[in-house]
Amino acid sequence: MSGPDEPEDDALVLPLLDWRSRDHWSWTEKPCRYCDKPTQMRDSKHKPAHKLCAERALAQQAADAADAYQIGQDR
Repeated sequence: MSGPDEPEDDALVLPLLDWRSRDHWSWTEKPCRYCDKPTQMRDSKHKPAHKLCAERALAQQAADAADAYQIGQDR
């Protein structure tokens, strides 16, 4: 996966996560679970993640699930 500032596949529709709560912030930088670049942001499970990286991962999971569903329908 690319870093948070690098463009990805334009075909994915990114969900918008609301990370305004201070629960998504830490004073300690750790590597993002998706791109390994440092971040002070935390996902809903308190794991280090950039908001954009998390949104891209969710969009990819949704696309993969839709593809799997389509494959199942074609049989």
